[in-house]
Amino acid sequence: MAGIKSRIRLYAMLCLIGVMIFSATSYVLGEVDVEDSDCRLFMALSTIPNAGIGVFTGVPLKEGEPVGYGDTAIPVTDMDWHNDGLAENDDYHWLWRQYDWNSDEIGKMEFEAETVKACIPGLGAMPNCHFRLSNVEESWSLYDTDGFHRKKDPGVGAFTRYYGRNSTAIRDISEGTEIFVDYGEHWFQSREIQFGLIPMSMNYNFAAQFLKKFSNLHAFRSRWLGTPSNLDEIRSDFWKMIGNFPYNSRSLAALPKTIETVDKALEIGIQETELKSSIRSMDWLRENGKCIDNLRPGISTVAQAGRGAFATRFIPKGKRIAPSPLIHIPSKDTLLMYGVANEQEYASVYYRNSSDIRGRQLLLNYCFGHNESTLLLCPYGSGTSYINHNQQSPNAKIVWPDEAHSLIHKKEWLNESIDFLEGQFYAALEFEYVATRDIYPDEEVFIDYGLEWEDAWNQHINAWIPQTDDDFDDASQWSCFKDCDNATPIRTKEEQNSEPYSPNVEIYCFCSYGYRTESVWKEFDDWRQSDAAYKFPCEILRRYLRQGGGYLYDVELSITSNMANVEGDGLVLVKGVPQYAIQFTNKKYTSDLFLHNAFRHEMMIPNEMFPDSWRNLLV
Repeated sequence: MAGIKSRIRLYAMLCLIGVMIFSATSYVLGEVDVEDSDCRLFMALSTIPNAGIGVFTGVPLKEGEPVGYGDTAIPVTDMDWHNDGLAENDDYHWLWRQYDWNSDEIGKMEFEAETVKACIPGLGAMPNCHFRLSNVEESWSLYDTDGFHRKKDPGVGAFTRYYGRNSTAIRDISEGTEIFVDYGEHWFQSREIQFGLIPMSMNYNFAAQFLKKFSNLHAFRSRWLGTPSNLDEIRSDFWKMIGNFPYNSRSLAALPKTIETVDKALEIGIQETELKSSIRSMDWLRENGKCIDNLRPGISTVAQAGRGAFATRFIPKGKRIAPSPLIHIPSKDTLLMYGVANEQEYASVYYRNSSDIRGRQLLLNYCFGHNESTLLLCPYGSGTSYINHNQQSPNAKIVWPDEAHSLIHKKEWLNESIDFLEGQFYAALEFEYVATRDIYPDEEVFIDYGLEWEDAWNQHINAWIPQTDDDFDDASQWSCFKDCDNATPIRTKEEQNSEPYSPNVEIYCFCSYGYRTESVWKEFDDWRQSDAAYKFPCEILRRYLRQGGGYLYDVELSITSNMANVEGDGLVLVKGVPQYAIQFTNKKYTSDLFLHNAFRHEMMIPNEMFPDSWRNLLV
């Protein structure tokens, strides 16, 4: 019996040791995971020379497959007006100009104010553009109030309602390939001084034709004059002469740079040659890149916080959760918002009242600062903009990257002044979010925003007064997109006489306009992003059942001559408009974004991290 008990105890000990070994192995595997063995997206140096960082896929992607988890989008309104100048003329420092997006590419954000740009602190700011190799397109953002209302929630207006701006592969993409999006040709045309003559799509077509003529020229010479012994040297010198042509052009820039690349392009084509050049090996990415898919968005576990960031895999203590390049704003006053000096109802020009500060841009809540400095640092890491505050038990923190693992971080900038940063118009600083304890899959990630932020939030909660004196209801509750069969029917003009929508609501119809007084609605491949689909204020005249489910509407468009690509004024009847092409928007300057009591405060950089050279508010 004693022998059996001894064997049982020995067996139990072996099992316990086995469990311990298995647990340790699991943790080691966890470290391997976070060290990028199964990472789906990497940040690494771009394959485009002098383009800084790029984004690379760590797995093969099929056409239509999502890339990443969807970005948040932050509206920035009337920046030039509030700063009494033009960012494009560098009247004020606004590095975000190199990274933001037109609001009409985000969705209904364009209706927030007179001029709106979208700051997208994630994949929307990270990929580069290559017109020949574009392999990803980005969708409209989703919009959701998350049930928040100005009559009951002190967190209303403190975070963006625009989220889920997804990136999707538009063709099959091999692992290790750099992700490219289309910035639009105007983006480069308006920045020629900074970037030079970047080739557009048509310039690559010219380059292909030129290569063919170059090849035919040498074939003709060889046929009639023979092949000299130094042919390779002649061809190389001739190509250098072409490359050094004194008059620059976009087409010249589209040509291969070396004779070796010319030969490859003649064999397999320019696009295929450049495609091969845009692929990094997985070993190279794991050694030189940083994983950027450790976080996904979801509804936060924190009250009044909106969305949060959740771990996609096990992340051991001390390991990097996400890298995040930083966009610097030398003066936080750049984000101040002012009242109007002349508030006449029909004024043609409105001037700002510099003594009437009404608030700050929402972007402030997504940036870091310090109470002894005017500097703001705005991260644009994948998923990092969703990370919420937890002072009691954070599981992550921000750090400066060490030199061995830095991609763009210029350590020497930490010793420079704010005046120096004022003259720098590119991103060269970087945070890393690091786990302060083991973080498990699907666990929400938190950092400590700092004592100043905590105090400001508590003061806001205590002083907050519900907005009970208006009839505002967010317009999003009446809108739907493609799946509208079960949506609440839109009220006609006649029905609205007895049951009106909220006074802050406007209705827009997305329609093609054929300069006729009457037409039938036309379907587009992507009607929301088509150049032929214009947005018009409209009234709903009639509603009737749609074959297969849902409703169709006859609408009356209000046409004015100041609309883009439209001539003349008047009313146009359009029949058979589906419900998803009728969108409700809030009138300009009425959304929660502009609430005078919305919370605004930057996150705080820990004092021990913040360089003395940046403390320009010290007396």
